[in-house]
Amino acid sequence: MIQKSLFFFVLLGAPLAGWAQVDTVRASTLPGPQLAEKAYNSGLVSFSKQSYPAALASFDQAIAAKPDFAAAYTNRAATRYELKEYPQALADYDQALKLEPGNYAGYFGRGRTHEAQNQPSEAETDYSEAVKAKADYAPAWYSRAVLRFEKGEYQAARDDFDGAIKADPKLAYAYHDRASTQQKLGNYAAAALDYTEALALQPELLSALLNRATAERHTGQLPQALKDYDAYLAKKTDNALAYNNRGSARFENKDYAGAIADFSQALQLDPKYAYAWNNRAAAQLKLEKYADAAADASAALKLKPDYAEAYLNRGHAREMLRQADEACQDWRKAAELGIAVGNNYAAAAGCAGEAAE
Repeated sequence: MIQKSLFFFVLLGAPLAGWAQVDTVRASTLPGPQLAEKAYNSGLVSFSKQSYPAALASFDQAIAAKPDFAAAYTNRAATRYELKEYPQALADYDQALKLEPGNYAGYFGRGRTHEAQNQPSEAETDYSEAVKAKADYAPAWYSRAVLRFEKGEYQAARDDFDGAIKADPKLAYAYHDRASTQQKLGNYAAAALDYTEALALQPELLSALLNRATAERHTGQLPQALKDYDAYLAKKTDNALAYNNRGSARFENKDYAGAIADFSQALQLDPKYAYAWNNRAAAQLKLEKYADAAADASAALKLKPDYAEAYLNRGHAREMLRQADEACQDWRKAAELGIAVGNNYAAAAGCAGEAAE
């Protein structure tokens, strides 16, 4: 409760020589509850200004004046969270919830603090309590959904993102992350729709463009995927993954020169990007640049020695370079690492030796 008047005035009268002089005396202190409210409100103002040390001092004062002030404990805990004083924040949330059981804000704040302490199970429990206490509190639904996504519980995560969206239909991140969950579940068309909704709510959410392109490729919408990659890369030119993925889409579209250009840009940004090296090798093979393909596949293998696809591609390149023994070795190694068709290539080429199991 905000106090409209911070001071109280008392009139003292004393007869002097037949007339009364009236003095106004300002109170030097406030009663405890009123002092607590004043300090609490000051703490809220400081917190809103991100002046966390000042906010902490005010909430300390409020609690000293009123030790059962649950809201002051909750907000002091939030302040300590911002100051990364996590154990103290947990202690304050515990006290706040003792004083005010069922407070959704206390459960949610304590959940965030448990997350910061790398305690996901405790965090999930608190988010669940927050949802029970306030079923339309979108942040609790969303936070629990993220935890479940990270555990690989995609169906449960999707249900929680549903809850977040029901509570707040304008929460762009919930649409975005529900879309990512749909992709994990193989629901690519639904994922594309959710990424589109996220972009409608927050057009600068560039990750939605990048991820929607992936969903579109899975649903056979290659031209639309390429448009999304173009739109993303027009605004963000430092993402090696985006260049690699557009290169893959161009490869699928039989634009091998364009694919090589994208894979090259990805490698300029990240020379240790093994997948881009191998992808460029595959595109080089399509353009019959066999020496370049062999060199790129070798670079991928230097970075990732168990990269079966790179052995397969290098085997093809070496075959065309008339390096038969080396090609056979690469195909057998690809089969050993899990690509059984490597044995087929080796057998068709008349390679000596036993096929890899």
